[in-house]
Amino acid sequence: MIKFEDQSHELKNGKKVVIRRAEVRDAEKLLECIKTYVPQSNYIPKLEQEIKLNVEQEAEWINSFRINDNSILLIAEYDNQIIGNIDLTGNCRKIMEHTAVVGMGMLQEWRNSGLGTALLSSAIEWAKLNPVLELVWLQVYTENKIAINLYRKIGFKENGIIKNFFKQDGRHFDNLTMVINV
Repeated sequence: MIKFEDQSHELKNGKKVVIRRAEVRDAEKLLECIKTYVPQSNYIPKLEQEIKLNVEQEAEWINSFRINDNSILLIAEYDNQIIGNIDLTGNCRKIMEHTAVVGMGMLQEWRNSGLGTALLSSAIEWAKLNPVLELVWLQVYTENKIAINLYRKIGFKENGIIKNFFKQDGRHFDNLTMVINV
């Protein structure tokens, strides 16, 4: 397992957060964080009622990142509260194990604070040290300009759009795939 050293980041709001690898003991707090930020976001393609994991299942999910060499789950903490997370989920298929997909979310009050940059930078730094990973990719709503600008700033390149990929409340949204070689 590639080591990840805890990191401290001072955000634009002057608050210091710690980014660290998630531990099984974080399951309850992480699940609570996710259940809070999913309904707060217009750009996470999951509905609140689709979050069906219980604390034990969340612990198993966290553990899956600890046993797969091409995957990591990081959390951001402030004042002993989990305020966001990012995961790189490496592919389990041999032919694609050099790839990982990004998933990220944070509490609404922490958006536009620099937390997304800190989380994504930390995950990409780890990926660059990982001898298995070569390509990290993500999908983003094309109208989520703030996120797209963040991804570009980190070095992600646009790799194609799927029209009408997401559908919510009768409205369609396009999906942009972005990649970075690590």
